[in-house]
Amino acid sequence: MKSLVREPLLHFLVLGGLIFAGWYWLHPPRPPVNEIVIDQNELDHLKMLWKAQWKRDPAPGDVQAIIDRHVREEVFYREGLKLGLDRNDEIVKRRISQKMEAVANDVGALMKPVTDADLAAFLEAHPDQFRLPPAYRFSQVLFVKGEEAKAQATLAALRAGQPIPAADAARLGVPNAWKDAPAPDLANAFGDAFPRELEGLPLGEWAGPIASGYGLHLVRLERRDAPHLPELDEVRAWVEREYEYQAQIDAEQAAFDTLLKDYSVRITAKGVPPATRTALAAK
Repeated sequence: MKSLVREPLLHFLVLGGLIFAGWYWLHPPRPPVNEIVIDQNELDHLKMLWKAQWKRDPAPGDVQAIIDRHVREEVFYREGLKLGLDRNDEIVKRRISQKMEAVANDVGALMKPVTDADLAAFLEAHPDQFRLPPAYRFSQVLFVKGEEAKAQATLAALRAGQPIPAADAARLGVPNAWKDAPAPDLANAFGDAFPRELEGLPLGEWAGPIASGYGLHLVRLERRDAPHLPELDEVRAWVEREYEYQAQIDAEQAAFDTLLKDYSVRITAKGVPPATRTALAAK
């Protein structure tokens, strides 16, 4: 045993072991390197995002910057996840929730193509959404403040069958002829009182003057359309747009209801309406 203790080889092995242990303690091994893969699909996606922002294809130097930025973001993202920085972050929660809602909308887009029957039923089920307001077809002659006497003289001439005087054509840029103008458009152009005044005028004869933000108007009302629910062909594009929007909302809600079945919602906070507690408990 004494000879073994004095053996130089043993001294070398022990000393080497101590040196290795010290180095290991000072420089612990790093965990396996996380791999960041940038394949062709990933690079094409990054370049597409870049092009959408800058409205041109990226140059070689731009590609280098794109990859550098992506790697930087990926490293910080992964390290942030390791530190739990994604937890209790409202921005992160909102963004992930929005992306999940987008997934639900994509699922909704796989529904059967919309038919005329679907659109007609949607139109009938939402009459207030598509009901057209009153509309008016008329001719008018404008007179500014101080021309009341001229307006009365012109009214008499018009009723006698005379044409609108050339000097009174499109005064202040206001057209003389208005074709099937909806009441809201007229209210925007002349003021809220103007379409209400039109409602009381007789058809087919010159009347007035009636006031607006421009001045006084002589008006010949040619047609008055009452509020009505249009035929599908009149508002097809409008109905299709609203139908698809509602279908996406319904698909998203259906996905949420399905996913919520795997969760239990327990509210311990005070001040929550009983109806809210009951509704969530019933999900």
